[in-house]
Amino acid sequence: MSENNDADHDPTENNTFVAVLAGTILISVAAFGLSLAFNTPLAPQFTLNPNDFLIGVIATLPLVVFLWWFANSDAPSVSTFRNDQIEFFASLGFVFTPRRILLMAVAAGISEELLFRGVFQTWLHYFFPMMIAIILSNVVFGLLHMRTMLYAFIAGCVGVYLSIVYVATGNLLAPITTHIVYDAVALEYTRRAIADARRAGIL
Repeated sequence: MSENNDADHDPTENNTFVAVLAGTILISVAAFGLSLAFNTPLAPQFTLNPNDFLIGVIATLPLVVFLWWFANSDAPSVSTFRNDQIEFFASLGFVFTPRRILLMAVAAGISEELLFRGVFQTWLHYFFPMMIAIILSNVVFGLLHMRTMLYAFIAGCVGVYLSIVYVATGNLLAPITTHIVYDAVALEYTRRAIADARRAGIL
């Protein structure tokens, strides 16, 4: 049996993974609850438009280019940060498998876009110009990802980019697609990086 299949059937790993996934799904529950409280209905912000789906896929490319640079940069500060991130993900308590990567990417992409673009950004735009709404909502988005200040800053910048994708299309489908595809690529890179580090005896 392959390592991936072994990991998928390990009860302890499955419990840890389910706990992580459940936390992400709870963000979706919060998004729907807050959408009612803040009068920011989510259904009108989402349509199954093939053009917006394609825009979401294409919008992933700059993020993937950044990830490629991040993965290959020899700059000491980038290398240190990259190694810290690999160590963090390796310590989560479960092995990354293609099935888990897909589930995590879909859950995070949907839940975080509903909450931060669909609810917070939309609600803040009731009171502030769009650019201020984008900045404020993504300060919170960055803080949600704050394992380190640098990681929070990068996440916030990615959030601003996703907000622009949403404003450009007016359809949550676009940033959801971008978020899912990018997370899937980034998590697959992480899976391979962890495997390489373990083969080299670094982890």
